[in-house]
Amino acid sequence: MDFKYKARSTDGKIVEGVLSATSQEGVVNAIRQRGLFPIRIEQDASSAKSEGGLLAQMQKMGTVPLRDKVIFFRQLATMINAGVTLGNALDILAGQTKNLRLADSITQVKVRVDSGLSFSEAMKTRSEFSMLMTAMIAAGEEGGVLDKSIDRLATFLERQDELRRKVISAVTYPAVVILFALVILYILVTVVMPRFSQVFKGMNVELPAVTLAVFDFSNWMAEFWYIPMGGFLLFIVLVVLMNRNSATRPLLDRIKLRLPLVGDIIFKSIMARSNRTLSSLVESGVPILRALDMTADVSDNYLVSTGYTALREAAKKGASLGDTAKNLKIFPVMIAHMMKVGEETGRLEEMLAKVADWFETELDEKIKRLTSIIEPLLIIFVGGIVALVALAIFTPIVTAIQQFM
Repeated sequence: MDFKYKARSTDGKIVEGVLSATSQEGVVNAIRQRGLFPIRIEQDASSAKSEGGLLAQMQKMGTVPLRDKVIFFRQLATMINAGVTLGNALDILAGQTKNLRLADSITQVKVRVDSGLSFSEAMKTRSEFSMLMTAMIAAGEEGGVLDKSIDRLATFLERQDELRRKVISAVTYPAVVILFALVILYILVTVVMPRFSQVFKGMNVELPAVTLAVFDFSNWMAEFWYIPMGGFLLFIVLVVLMNRNSATRPLLDRIKLRLPLVGDIIFKSIMARSNRTLSSLVESGVPILRALDMTADVSDNYLVSTGYTALREAAKKGASLGDTAKNLKIFPVMIAHMMKVGEETGRLEEMLAKVADWFETELDEKIKRLTSIIEPLLIIFVGGIVALVALAIFTPIVTAIQQFM
């Protein structure tokens, strides 16, 4: 439970805040340990209400969108830069954050900060904040530039969110159109075509091969509809299991990068994300070995992760990142060259940021080209289905009319 308290410090100043404890006695002990004298303690009404509601508890179990984290860190950086203390800033943001899980997480982080932990150490206790986030915050604390580090983290997460949205938008449109076409095809095949089949049987008209093939397919689909649906679900489950299995994950990641049309988009998005991550970590002051290790973790592809792991091992031995990347097939020549230039000029983070910008620009162009190609292909696909069904239905009708004339 959360308790609001009002206490007096040894120099006579009034201190107010919120503490999380199982009872009022626990709050009293926590306040006295800080050298304060409690004046008033009461349970936070909003906390009691949220704890008692089943809907609120379910909302706390939900996910935290990346966009909400971006807004949180951006506002936190602005407040700290304006002179607001970290504790007060966390209190304010916990109260105004709409996502209940993130709000609860911020409250718990604030409680641990009040108990003496650093901000980064308090963040480590919550699963909502990744290792990369805590590392960037810790580097800012060590360098005495916490506000800049938080602002840099917000910018990094914002770019990641934009990149994710671009990839999703590129996949959503064709997926929706194809799904719609398949639903219409299923209705035509299982509902409409069987009725026409019964009509044509009563007309004693010789049916063309196309019509017979379509009718046979519709009868099979109406009777064994569960086979294609089960096969599709089995395929989805198989992909998910392969993605989670360490033995089959490398094969699946290799297939992803070689997929027609979308394989290059996946590769460019991974390169943009990983280079942006490494650039932000190096700029924040995270040691290069740790930065490479975390970049390997967030790359979300076994082949790319292996590449960054190889860079880490080479850097550990004192080898050049650029020279090592040049011998690794997963990295384009441009990345190796820019890493080399960055190492020689002492501006590695700047060169990596330029690489990430280039891949993001290429990704934009690739998505635009893919959309322009997919649109006519989808029109042809849907039009072809309609034409096939129309041909199968109207050909015997025309034949029957000619026979009766």
